Amino acid sequence: MAARRYDLPFSEDGSGRFLPWMIALMVYLAALASVAALAAREVVEQWNAGLEGSATVEIAPSPDDATTEERVAQVLEIVRAARGVESAEAVPAGDINRLLAPWLGTEIGGLPLPRLVDVKFRSGQAVDLRALSGALTRVSGARLDDHSLWRERLRTLGRTVQVAAIIIVELIAIAAGATVVFATRSGLAVHRELIELMHLIGSRDSYIARQFQNHAMSLALRGGLLGIALAAVTLGVIAIISRPIGDALVPGVSIGAATLAALAALPLIAAGIATLTARVTVLRTLRQMP
Repeated sequence: MAARRYDLPFSEDGSGRFLPWMIALMVYLAALASVAALAAREVVEQWNAGLEGSATVEIAPSPDDATTEERVAQVLEIVRAARGVESAEAVPAGDINRLLAPWLGTEIGGLPLPRLVDVKFRSGQAVDLRALSGALTRVSGARLDDHSLWRERLRTLGRTVQVAAIIIVELIAIAAGATVVFATRSGLAVHRELIELMHLIGSRDSYIARQFQNHAMSLALRGGLLGIALAAVTLGVIAIISRPIGDALVPGVSIGAATLAALAALPLIAAGIATLTARVTVLRTLRQMP
């Protein structure tokens, strides 16, 4: 990027030397907050998609395995006969043990664990969950979970994360504007005598403001590119570290073209904020000068 020539000696004062680093930090934080919000939304959507159109019947354990298997068979008969049910399958006890092994350890064969029946509903067909739940009361220890509570909590979590990310990005934008205002006012104070001289030789306020706004835009764009580069490195490191975990805890999250375009626009947005803020600050300050 070729160096821009200015009538004011910005390179000789340190009023704006910290500005690129501050903008870099703010763009870095804004990028991470945006990615976190988008990732949370995608994870919640995938979880909801996995839970929607399904239910689980939990059958409390009993000391007698034969009795438990009889109750599982009764549950399967009731559920498969219900209107709108596409399939109902008992989850093998071995699969339940493997699901609980990360938390309870591998030696859980002797624990009294409940049996589960995975239920799938037909798409587009209404299911009377209340009637199905009432029918299951005929089986001792059977309870229907339609995942509605989990889905509502997931939706609440997704909305909360998105609102928090929006607030964080807005606060970062306000902080960036305040930083530019401080740097611009410092520059005006440093170059006050030269600005008065430029006024005497006929320079308009808009011309002087253009000097400051172009300088602020250049510094902000430089800092924004640095911040987005650091964010890309951070996200790459996180992706590498989390790769061995796979989908064991959360579904895989992919960053699409729209998200990449939004992240790439952050340096331009920072430069735009810096340009507008510097121009408004200079014009207001110059109008107050004698």
